[in-house]
Parts: sequence; C-alpha cells; structure tokens
Amino acid sequence: MKKFDARFFIIVIVGWGLDFITKILAVQNLSNNETIKLVGDFIAFRLVYNTGGVFGIAQGNPFIFHIMTGLAIIFLLVYYIKTESNDKYFSIAIASTMGGALGNFTDRFFREGVVDFIDMGFGVHRWPTYNIADAFISAGGLLLVITLWRMEKMEKEKLASNSKE
Repeated sequence: MKKFDARFFIIVIVGWGLDFITKILAVQNLSNNETIKLVGDFIAFRLVYNTGGVFGIAQGNPFIFHIMTGLAIIFLLVYYIKTESNDKYFSIAIASTMGGALGNFTDRFFREGVVDFIDMGFGVHRWPTYNIADAFISAGGLLLVITLWRMEKMEKEKLASNSKE
C-alpha cells in the first residue's frame, strides 16, 4: 500500500463530507438547544455552537483553536509523510483524524462556532455534545494509538529475533 492511495483520500473526504452535510442538516432542522430524542433519552439531536475546544473548554477563544486545529492538520500530514510505515491501519487512522479535523476546521472559519448536535447519555449524565468530525477524530486517534502500539511491539519482536541469530 502506498502512502497517498485512494483509500487515504476517500477516508479524508468521507469524514469531511459527512461532517459537512450533517452539520448543514442540523443547522437547517434544529433550533439552538432544541432537543429531538431519537432513542429514548439515550441519543438525541441538540444544536450547540462550540466556540471553544474539545468538550467546550475555553469558550470564547476561537482564534486560538483556529491556529491549534490548523497546526494539528499540518502535524498529522507531516507525521504521516515522515513515518516509514505503510501499514494500512496507520493510514486509515491518520486519514480519519484528518477528515474530522478538517470538518471542525472548516466550521471554525465559516460559522459562529463548531456545530455539535449529537447528544448522548442517561438523564443528567450526558456526554458532551459532539458531531461526526469528533467521531472521526476519536476513532482515528484510538486506531492510531492501537496501531502505533502494535507497530512498536512488532519492531521489538523483530529486534529480539535478530539479536538471537
């Protein structure tokens, strides 16, 4: 598998595109802080504009998060290019994270904040409201941790077997 193959670009575009489309639908169909229950009280749609960072920290400082998100996208791209691995899971992890980051990056420039609309939890015990971009970032980040751990383990095993010879 080559670094920038079709799978990489498809995942980036699907993450970015799904996020973009679902946010348009959320903005068009939900009033601010209106809640539409989907699965009882567990899953609902609720429109929220996040002007801060992850989980709504540092609200009202959007410029800082413009810069941080842009730097994160650049870092991911450089890290991906510089890493010698052609592991497909590594590629999927970076592409998922980049697709999500691009989705939220786009929002930061063209809206009054990042559009969050997926609300999950039980009663008053709720996860912070999130969006498709956040799901891609989280899934990509988790897959990246697992993939890096697996790659490191394989490298250690390879070094150990070479030292025995």
